[in-house]
Order: sequence, then C-alpha cells, then structure tokens
Amino acid sequence: MERSEKRLNERLRVCVATCNRADYSKLAPIMFGIKSHPEIFDLEVVVLGSHLIDDYGNTFRMIKQDEFDIHAKLHTIVRGEDEAAMVESVGLALVKLPDVLQRLAPDILLVHGDRFDALALATAAALMNIRILHLEGGEVSGTIDDSIRHAISKLAHYHAVCTRSAERHLISMCEDHSHIILAGCPSYDKLLSAHQRDDYTDIIKSWLGDDVKEQSYIVALQHPVTTDIQNSIKIYELMLDALISFNKRTLILFPNIDAGSKEMVRVMRRKGIEQHPNFRAVKHVPFDQFIQLVSHAGCMIGNSSCGVREAGAFGTPVINLGTRQTGRETGENVLHVRDADTHNKIYHALELQFGKRYPCSKIYGDGNAVQRILKFMQSIDLSEPLQKKFCFPPVKECISQDIDHILETQSALAVDLGGTNLRVAIVCMKGKVVKKYMQLNPKMFEERIELMLTMCKQAMADAVHLNCRILGVGMYAFVLSLFLCVYKFTHSFTVYFFQV
Repeated sequence: MERSEKRLNERLRVCVATCNRADYSKLAPIMFGIKSHPEIFDLEVVVLGSHLIDDYGNTFRMIKQDEFDIHAKLHTIVRGEDEAAMVESVGLALVKLPDVLQRLAPDILLVHGDRFDALALATAAALMNIRILHLEGGEVSGTIDDSIRHAISKLAHYHAVCTRSAERHLISMCEDHSHIILAGCPSYDKLLSAHQRDDYTDIIKSWLGDDVKEQSYIVALQHPVTTDIQNSIKIYELMLDALISFNKRTLILFPNIDAGSKEMVRVMRRKGIEQHPNFRAVKHVPFDQFIQLVSHAGCMIGNSSCGVREAGAFGTPVINLGTRQTGRETGENVLHVRDADTHNKIYHALELQFGKRYPCSKIYGDGNAVQRILKFMQSIDLSEPLQKKFCFPPVKECISQDIDHILETQSALAVDLGGTNLRVAIVCMKGKVVKKYMQLNPKMFEERIELMLTMCKQAMADAVHLNCRILGVGMYAFVLSLFLCVYKFTHSFTVYFFQV
C-alpha cells in the first residue's frame, strides 16, 4: 500500500487497534487525546481479540461507553485456550486484517505491548507498508511475551517507551534513537489524576460488600505462563489455597485468554471460589473502578503487570508470583515469590505484605505521556522513506574478492644475502616496497642462513596483516647460497626463484 506525500493541511489518520481490556487501559487515554484534536488527527478504531468474547466480559462495550466510533470489529480468537489455538488466532487475524487496513488506509497504526494479537497487527501493517508506532517496547518481563514484544519492536517504525531502561534496550537492539520517544505509560495519565476519587468507598462496597473497608481486602489476578503452563496452574492452585487460609475478602479476576486459562478456571471452580463467602470472582472491572480497588486494597497478589506497574503509583503492597514478570522494573512495594512452590511460602508473603503502605513510585510515568505521544506523532514525516533502518554498531568490512584487489595485493619477498647487511623486503607486483627488514650479516655462513630464514618468516607473518599475498621469493646470492636456501626453504614453505 504505497502512500503519497502528506500535505501540510491534511489530518493524520491514526488507527488504534485494541485487543483486550488490558491494552485498552493504555490506549484509551491516547484515543481521548486524538479525539480532542480533530483538526490534526483522524481517529480510526479497530476492535479484535478477547474484547468480543462473552467469557471475557465483552469488553468492547467499554469502548462504546467511552463514545468512540468503532470502524471494524474482527472476531479473531480461535477457542481452545491452548498453544495451537493461539497460533490459529494469529493466523485468523492475518487473514481478516488486510481488508480492514486497506479500507481504512491509516497513516499510522498504534500497536500496544506483547500480546499475540498485537503480533498479527504489526505483521499485517508492516507487510502493507503502514507505519507502526509501538507502545511499551523495550521492556523485559518473562515467558513468550518478551519474544513477541521484541518481534513487534523490530517490525515497528516508531516507539513510545515508558522507562529509560526500555529506551536503552531498544537502542541496543539497533533501533533508531531519533524514532524513540520516552513518554511514560499512558495509563498513568489517568490513574495519577483519578485515584483519589471521593466515591472510592462506594466502589469498594459495590464490588465487595457493604461491610468491606479500605485496605481490608485483597485483589488477586493471576494469568497462565505459556512457556510453563503446568507449573503456572500449580502456582494458581497454591495461591487460592493460601487466600482461603488467609481469610480476607478477595476480589479475584478471571485470567486472560492465554493457553492454560481454561485449566485455571477449572481449578477455581473445583475449589468453589465463585460460591465462597470471602471471594468475589469477576470477568472484568472497568479500568477507572479497578484503579480505585487496587489503590485502596490491603494488597494485590498474582502475576499481572498491573501489580508491578500501576500498583506502584499508589504504594499498594504487591506479591508477585512466579516468573511472568521477571525482569520488570519495580518499586519497593513488590515482594517477589518467584519459586512459589508451597502454600506456606505464599501465606507467609501475605502476612508480610497485607495492610502495609509504601512510598508512591513513578517508574513508569509522570502523568504527561499522552501529550508527548501526540506531539511525537505530529513530528512524523510521512515523506520519509518507509523502509526502516537499523543502527548497527560499526563492524570491520569484509575484504572484497574482485580481480583488481587480487592483482594489487600480489607480492614477493626480495632477499639480498651479500654485503655488510642482510636485507629482506616485501615487494608488490607494481614494484613498490611495502616493507623492508635489515640486519647485520653474521660472519659465519650457517648463522647468515639461519638469520635469513628468521627474517623471511617474520616478513611472511607481517604480509598477512598487510593484506599481501606472497607468491614467491627472489634472491641475489652465490650459487652455493642458493642451493642451501632451496634446501632449507622447502622445509618451511614453497619457494619460486624469480631472479638469479
């Protein structure tokens, strides 16, 4: 899809594609920012993935409630919640996306994060010559998410990152520094300004009951780890056992749609969590209310990125289970239980963290991400060549093998045995002396021959570094010397006599 040069008075067509409740919380603030500048931007919204599945809350309704026009809805999820279903979902998305992208013809496609749906979006856009702005690239976590995130970064033309470390990671991955903006996390723009709502007690009561007070409950959110499904299910079961034993009111959210989620839901139902008086199990909580619930919780437990990112902005204590967020930058509010292999270990972590308060952390943003991203998008030059360039570190160029180079580097050794000094020289084909060596001639003939051999060997070694190809040796000497030289030289390397 070739794009013509953008006129100065033409609005920038920005397509925002959202796949699930988590990425919408990051994309929505940008969408509101784009919508507030209709003279500059033209917003196009594509909805796909788990947004359109009832088991995951039909969360596309949030987008409608926020009064965004949805330009395309694509059912791209192949049910099964296993590894094969994830691959098939990517394939189905790749089949359906080209028609939509061709119809909308955006100047820029916004892609968030590290989900398999986002990989399909980035692949389709890259192959259709649509510029990609990737949000939250360069971060390090765990599981297959890392590989997907970095793959999207390599397909993307521009990057809006949350932390200085993420920026450095992208630069080390050979991304163009001028195409990276350190913006912060867009969700921080909303949560830093909205988490002190006056009605937060009403929100807590509506989800957990009238008798539940601030910091007296737990928020639990655990997702499967696709590279270690069985172990992540075991950790989930141990977490539920620990929460039952800890005996506090708990709001538990259903896991995401990754491989292994069905087994997790079966574990939850087998333990009767949905009927347990201490638990409220839900498929979805609107983000603005979720902010209130997390910010006023006694602690949060699980392996959601929300625990290591957003919760830090409130100082909410977090227990991070397993390896899904290994490598994430975190504040001091996070207690890691990476080897969560026993009920007692998780229970002890709950005892240590529940009810604490920590200093608020702004590792992932200062509340001004959206304005930075909008300004960055305005600066994108659509007349710039679409083919992205990678900024590789300098490497030694390969030596060419053309005939001119070979002829220029052909050389011989010239040896003079007579006179006061013994002389050896590397002489190129054109007659130029490349390097010469000179030593006093020993009095004894045998010593003279030994010294000549040593000097020739040194010259041969230097010739390699000088990129000279030694094709032969020429000598000026008495006949006896020549015969002796031939005898000794043939024990070291082949000799051709050009001059006698």
